Amino acid sequence: MKTTHSRTAGFLPALMILGACVAGAGIPGSAFPSSTVTALIWLLGAAGALCLLLRRGIDLDDRARELAARLCLEQKARTMAEGALQDTQAVLTRVVRQQEGVRDGERKRIARDIDDELGQVLVALRAEMSLLQVASAGIHPATHQKTSAMIVTLDLALRSLRVLAGDLRPLAIGESLGDAVGRQLADFSRMHGIGHAYDLRPEIDTASNESSEGHALLYRALQEVLAGIARAGRASQVRVQLSRNHTRLSLCIEDDGDSAGDCGCGVDALRERVKSGGGALRSEPLPGGGTRLAIAVSTVAGMVPG
Repeated sequence: MKTTHSRTAGFLPALMILGACVAGAGIPGSAFPSSTVTALIWLLGAAGALCLLLRRGIDLDDRARELAARLCLEQKARTMAEGALQDTQAVLTRVVRQQEGVRDGERKRIARDIDDELGQVLVALRAEMSLLQVASAGIHPATHQKTSAMIVTLDLALRSLRVLAGDLRPLAIGESLGDAVGRQLADFSRMHGIGHAYDLRPEIDTASNESSEGHALLYRALQEVLAGIARAGRASQVRVQLSRNHTRLSLCIEDDGDSAGDCGCGVDALRERVKSGGGALRSEPLPGGGTRLAIAVSTVAGMVPG
């Protein structure tokens, strides 16, 4: 009904103009002066044009109201979708943190079992091999030489075992992030023969005993990156910088290996883990060869570093 009415109203000015023309043509020239007829036709034409403009304005106004109502509905739908997405992100973040907590607990248990059981067995075996070495000195030279070589192998195994147990453990109680990073780098250089340079910025409180999720996230990321560099075996030097500003804690890792952009580790997988923990990761090749990884976590709750 509304469409029919609109179409009729739209044709009305044209009908008025047509009627005026017919009327002007049917009236004898002597009835009215030609100037009066002409003026009347022009007035009717102007009235018809005004009606057309008015109809057009009404149509545009109706269209604008319809678009505004549709935009309002879409904005409400978008707001609801964003709210649902934020709720889902919060749930996923809690799940990831719970998984990380369970994983850290399992790592701690495995490290304790390795250190307490396997470590003690290897230490006892080394003690017995030392006694056998002393007993065979001067009596069985071949046995003494073989025993010495076995003791060296056991020492390497114990060292590897201690490094593995340390990698599995989270931050020690009472140990700050700065100290933990320095210890990890020292163990890394001693185990793999790759030099390191550690830049601990003064704004980092090395005496702090606090341990946050962000600290654990950076420490785990450092362990993974160093393990990847050791597996790749193409780097001779690693540079690490730990810094803090008002809103975030940053860890920058550079190596002088190839320029593959991954430091020998899976950057995409590491980036997803860092992101799920509320952090951000950037990777870029260095001009002279090697890779730089920059990992940042927010020190303000609810913020994600850019």
